[in-house]
Amino acid sequence: MSTLHVPQAAALRRLVSGPLARVSAPLRMLTGLGRSVLALGVVTLVLAVRLNWQEFTQLAVVAFGLLALGLAWQVLPGTPVAELVLRPNRLVEGGTPPTATLHVQAGAAPMLFPKVTVPVGRREVALRLPFLAPFAHHTEAVPLPAMPRGVYAVGPVTYEKTDPVGLVTRRFRTGEELELLVAPRVTDLSVFAGGLTNDLDGATSQQLSMSDLAFHALREYVPGDDLRHVHWRSSAKAGQLLVRQYHETRRGHVTVLVDGARSSYPRLRDFELAVSVATSIALRAVRDDFDTYLRCGPHLGRGRHAIEMTDAACRFVAGDDDYLAQAADAATAVTGTGLVVQVTGAARDLVQLDQAASRFDRGADWIVVRANSEDEARLRDNRSLREISIPDLARLQELLARGMR
Repeated sequence: MSTLHVPQAAALRRLVSGPLARVSAPLRMLTGLGRSVLALGVVTLVLAVRLNWQEFTQLAVVAFGLLALGLAWQVLPGTPVAELVLRPNRLVEGGTPPTATLHVQAGAAPMLFPKVTVPVGRREVALRLPFLAPFAHHTEAVPLPAMPRGVYAVGPVTYEKTDPVGLVTRRFRTGEELELLVAPRVTDLSVFAGGLTNDLDGATSQQLSMSDLAFHALREYVPGDDLRHVHWRSSAKAGQLLVRQYHETRRGHVTVLVDGARSSYPRLRDFELAVSVATSIALRAVRDDFDTYLRCGPHLGRGRHAIEMTDAACRFVAGDDDYLAQAADAATAVTGTGLVVQVTGAARDLVQLDQAASRFDRGADWIVVRANSEDEARLRDNRSLREISIPDLARLQELLARGMR
């Protein structure tokens, strides 16, 4: 017996699947009621043929007629257009849920109390619109559900076009997909103490050391400038006093690393606490005008603007990240940082944290914050680091203020 070769079999499947797809497409558009009417029409038609009953023939004609009307309704011209407006598109977890505004313009066919669905991440918000005449405009407020921290796609809008009887329906997607960012909960910290040098008595000082400054340019002497900064050779050539102008380097940089390894956190809520802790520290740093580097896995925020920090924190996820590799990348990207804050969970080994911190400049300060909802709030000093354990966000300000002294 001969067998078909692979190309011949594929061609045969395409030949058979084409007509089957065209036949099954209208069947897939039938609602539950439509399938019931179709079954009723088939049964009554069979009984009418076998029993020669005129009543069953009329019932079958009515059933198939309603189905034909529903299919014809779907080919009417004029698909509606919907536009979704999301303001604001940035929220804080636990805050007031957002409300989107939906603008709908009907097509040439009237819209009979249409059902509209707005996807929000993996969830959906369904609402029923009023009757819309052809080419009518309608605006509807769409309350969105409260969402945890993350980034969510909102839209595009799905419109179900259903005939007046409700036998046949089709789904149309219209509008654009919007992005909703839900930032983590944060707490307001006191003035950031990172980057301050210590005097011999151990008290913090606002005076920067020369190791914290880098030469920037020459400028004219201003009364009150330190004569030690006068560049005598250039002053002799220019015929006027010129002084060296410096800008802050190492002490103006703060690096905040979030351990993104799922294995570091016995509980998932501890990772969320770690993200809130790291974001709170990063926001305090940028408010105090520090160059800030906030990172978790592949996602990072860098600069002196709060929106960069919160947008990055929205995208942080716990997974199988290699934390040591991420720390090495951060140390390469950020040179001369003055403070390294490692935010991790209870399961991360201290030796590994030491290895991560050793990749940064030796002159940088180093602090470890462990997010552990089952531990007590405590501060302890080890051989080479200061470690803080945070059970909840409310204790961060107190412990961090003690840890930065």
